[in-house]
Amino acid sequence: MTAAVLRRYTDRLAEHLVGSPTRRSAILDEVLDGLQCATDCHLDDCPDAEEAAHRAVREWGPPAEVARAYNDATLRISANRLSLHTICALPLLAAAWASALLSGPAGPWPQHPPLLLIGLAIMAFSCVLSLAGAFSGLRKGTGLAAAAARRDQTVTTGTLTALVGLLCVLGALVLLLLNRGLSHPESLDWALVTIPATLTLAAGAYFGTALKRFVSVLRGADSP
Repeated sequence: MTAAVLRRYTDRLAEHLVGSPTRRSAILDEVLDGLQCATDCHLDDCPDAEEAAHRAVREWGPPAEVARAYNDATLRISANRLSLHTICALPLLAAAWASALLSGPAGPWPQHPPLLLIGLAIMAFSCVLSLAGAFSGLRKGTGLAAAAARRDQTVTTGTLTALVGLLCVLGALVLLLLNRGLSHPESLDWALVTIPATLTLAAGAYFGTALKRFVSVLRGADSP
């Protein structure tokens, strides 16, 4: 009966948790272990094991409130991880593209066409936007103050800004590569360009999926 009482509690808790299956499973294991410890403590002055389990459950509080606290931590951890990935990805892509383009043939245009200038402007603005959002999310989402407080809206806003900015950078890179490859394919060393192009497509797939998952976690954390 003790196990049934604790299991019913964790089942109700699981209905409110957000995040990856691995994290949700780890949270449920942690809660179940804590409930078992609390039940064992109550057995010292309560001979009825089932009543001891009920006391432990009441001490932990309503499952929805406990889940909300865990969801805030899950959201903050996800935001910090994605912000760090964004900060690491941009310099890596910049170095890969710079190496490929500078090592290849010279550019074909005596004067840069408007489309190229627009693409470069979008890419530069998106880089600044992405890095600003990532650093803002990290600054607001780490430290003792962030851990003690409920989730700060700046954390989620900064991470979303970083992801959107990075996806804009990746989109601009793909468009610029297609434009130059179709108009002047002889100006590119395709063997060298293959490496950053592959990295760009892989980053686009990863961060696009990450944005979708982060939004789903955010919506789940905001739901009652």
